[in-house]
Amino acid sequence: MIKRAWTYGLATLALCNVACDSGRTAGSSMETENSIAVLTQLADGTPAARMDVIVRPESYLSGATELGSDSLYQLHFETDEQGRVVLSDVPSGSYVIEARNDSLNLKGFAKIAYVESDSTTPLTVEVSEPTKVSGRVGLPQLVRRSATVSVQGLDYQVPMDSTGYFEFESLPNGNVEIVAFVNETDADSVTEYGRIEADVGAQSDAGLYLGDSAYVKNYFVFDDFENGAGVWEATASLNAEVRFNIESAGLGREGKAAHFICKRDSAAQWDWALIGRELGGYVNMSNLDSIRFWVRVSAPSRVSFSFDRFVNDDSVTSSDNIKSWRHFDADTVWTQFTVIPAELDTADSNGGNYGWEAVKDSVTKIGIFGAMDTEVWVDDIEVFGYGIFDPYAPVVKKSVVRKEE
Repeated sequence: MIKRAWTYGLATLALCNVACDSGRTAGSSMETENSIAVLTQLADGTPAARMDVIVRPESYLSGATELGSDSLYQLHFETDEQGRVVLSDVPSGSYVIEARNDSLNLKGFAKIAYVESDSTTPLTVEVSEPTKVSGRVGLPQLVRRSATVSVQGLDYQVPMDSTGYFEFESLPNGNVEIVAFVNETDADSVTEYGRIEADVGAQSDAGLYLGDSAYVKNYFVFDDFENGAGVWEATASLNAEVRFNIESAGLGREGKAAHFICKRDSAAQWDWALIGRELGGYVNMSNLDSIRFWVRVSAPSRVSFSFDRFVNDDSVTSSDNIKSWRHFDADTVWTQFTVIPAELDTADSNGGNYGWEAVKDSVTKIGIFGAMDTEVWVDDIEVFGYGIFDPYAPVVKKSVVRKEE
């Protein structure tokens, strides 16, 4: 989980003062200096008359208690018959400007990084019929009960049910950031559990998951280590040793986590230690979207996530295990990393790295490598994918790997 402290500077205070002084303002002059000239229109360019125009800081998060009353953080205007309005005396800052008319069922928004100047800054906001968006958040049950799902910079928030399901009845179309968070008892911060970018209106028939890709239909927790080590095993190279256990996650994370210590027995440069989990057969992960996991280490160092494939054909490779992996720079605080197939290391055979294409349809094991002479904690490994990936019922088969050229 990610904790975020929210701070508003003089720009926001000035914005509040404008709201108090201006109230609801309409105007058609496009010549005011130090202002934003907003034009609202339909997709075909037709002016959208009498639209409510609402200005909010880009950092606004609806439902976060430390923001206080919504009215203090919003400026309201209205367009004229030509769909125009001038937002005058707006201080420099990053804003989300929404235009909406609920009776006409039209909504739209635009983001702007505005800098005060002696001229007028033009901005066009396209409005259209809004879209219903639903999805599910992969959070522990205790967290779901108090979590809120909001759209960054817009005033839309919904609760989730006991399964993590949420639904927005009417969101403006466009690229938005959807955030799941919990208010802390301390009014200066919230705990953020996840965020994604979603292209609202682009794939309204698809499932939405609060992961690192907007539209992912299948999701499950691969392991949260709450029930012990299970089938995980620790392994080390010839000149190294590894100690492995399950213990309290610590440092702000609840529950348990995997913990392993890598020790070097010699001055060799290529020693390694890891924890790995056999899948019981060949698992086709060709359609995998991503895998997320949390890591912290005792000292800043590199960790690696690998997909392994057991090979029992000596004519293919000299090694009985080939892999595809990616390396991450871990820190002493809990950090969430995302493994995306397209971002795995290019095949080079170094350390058995034959690349994703060589292993994707027949993965037999996943592993997490730790650096020498450091401690590694791992928690909450989650799988996001369009295809079904069931580690408890893998497909037992063998595919041929291309020989090295």
